[in-house]
Amino acid sequence: MILANTTSVGMKPNTNATPISKKALRHYSLVFDAIYTPKWTRLLQEAQESGAKVVFGTEMFINQAFVQFERFTGLPAPKQQIRETLARNT
Repeated sequence: MILANTTSVGMKPNTNATPISKKALRHYSLVFDAIYTPKWTRLLQEAQESGAKVVFGTEMFINQAFVQFERFTGLPAPKQQIRETLARNT
């Protein structure tokens, strides 16, 4: 099963909060958390410890940036440059 957390649970400053128990995470093979601050939320840490593949909120954030850049400028997004900038700042 797939779990997608699209709530603010676990976002700064309440980084110790999680929307689901670690015990329940054993039923999921993939866990996505839309939160990107912090990158490693408690949910993602516990999901990885439970054996699930994790997807960071930064993936959603960065793909939104690509689309916004292209719509605003009419040019292809400099994806590598945007990824490198995000990596330096998260």
